[in-house]
Amino acid sequence: MSDDEQDAVARETAPPGIDITTPSVARVYDFMLQGKDNYASDRRVAEMALKIAPDAPAAARAGRRFLRRAVRYMASEAGIRQFLDIGSGLPTQGNVHEIAKEVAPRRARRLRGHRPDRARARPGPADQDQRHRGRRR
Repeated sequence: MSDDEQDAVARETAPPGIDITTPSVARVYDFMLQGKDNYASDRRVAEMALKIAPDAPAAARAGRRFLRRAVRYMASEAGIRQFLDIGSGLPTQGNVHEIAKEVAPRRARRLRGHRPDRARARPGPADQDQRHRGRRR
């Protein structure tokens, strides 16, 4: 690692509990999507991956386009109003709850992550409306 790279790493900060010296697949994916939530260790791994899979960013974008189409269909045509997004990775533009809200603003949402740098549970309409509690569909 060059002196410039070491200086850049030293200037990077992260929330408590986040080890920025160890690459995270979620942050590498964020890098592939041209996101801002990645660190030098993630960018190094991403650069290595790009050497063997130069189309990885295009594949990541295609995956996001598929997600958008699938959620829009489920929220509009299939009438699904509750979404459980498990292990959703880092928040990025066009998440499940954002896409569903475009089509059905009153839908319920649940985000579940298991690492500090990933999405956490957030209250949604179901938390504010007792009629939804305990109901199964």
